[in-house]
Amino acid sequence: MTGITKEFGGVPVLRDVGLTIRRGEVHALMGENGAGKSTLMKILGGIHTDYDGRIEVDGAHVRFASPRQATAYGIAVIHQEFNLVPELSAAGNIFLGHEPRRFGCIIDKARLRSAAQALLSRLQFRGDPDQPVSRLRVGEQQLVEIAKALALNARILVMDEPTSALSSAEAEVLFAIIGALREQGVSIVYISHRMDEVFALADRITVLRDGRVVATCMRGEMTRRALIGAMVGRDIEDLFARPPGRPGRRVLEVAGLWLEERGRHLGRRRVIDGVSFDLHEGEILGIGGLLGAGRTEIL
Repeated sequence: MTGITKEFGGVPVLRDVGLTIRRGEVHALMGENGAGKSTLMKILGGIHTDYDGRIEVDGAHVRFASPRQATAYGIAVIHQEFNLVPELSAAGNIFLGHEPRRFGCIIDKARLRSAAQALLSRLQFRGDPDQPVSRLRVGEQQLVEIAKALALNARILVMDEPTSALSSAEAEVLFAIIGALREQGVSIVYISHRMDEVFALADRITVLRDGRVVATCMRGEMTRRALIGAMVGRDIEDLFARPPGRPGRRVLEVAGLWLEERGRHLGRRRVIDGVSFDLHEGEILGIGGLLGAGRTEIL
């Protein structure tokens, strides 16, 4: 990608961006929210078609008019925002638009389910491939998104925050698959804010800031401090500089909070069980946890 420039309503989002991906590498694309990472990948994936610049695949100039054209060139994008049809099964979503067929026109449901099960098994998916994705938990939906991309046998695979909804065990499975794909010559663009993942997986790192490339280097040439400095445009020592808080009187007390919801198969279950906390005047209280841990329900 050379000289990629993109505006929305006259506001520049990407400015003369260049990005080169080599065969069989994991290339981390880093930057703060709004730096232009997802927009750049949506151009590569044929979603944004109105831009200036040039894209070459294997030396040939291409300009994709749709995601289907990008897919035909072996480019697949796993977006941060899920792109699933809620009413369709997991298997149906994975092969949507390129279902196995009999006699050229009839969807072969047995082959579709078998192929989907094989892909999901590689990801250690524990759910039912015939289940509508609307009934799957968020982490399972993320695995379906990843299986969709794997089903395309992509040569260039873009992963935009792929572990944001995964447990640590699910993420480890994904990392193993990334390693296997790299060995097969698949090129992966990996977007993540998680430094541990980037320094464990990436061969090279490109940093975007305010729509411009500010750094591209081998992983070993970049320290975490330098990477964060490139992303934010200032030294890391300035990141969290603020005076210490002086919390005052207690203004909120929560004791023994619980919430039940009716499960599909197991009757009622407690989503929140025995949660207690205090909040004081002038205080910022953080509530952390994995997706599905109950944070949203508490609030």
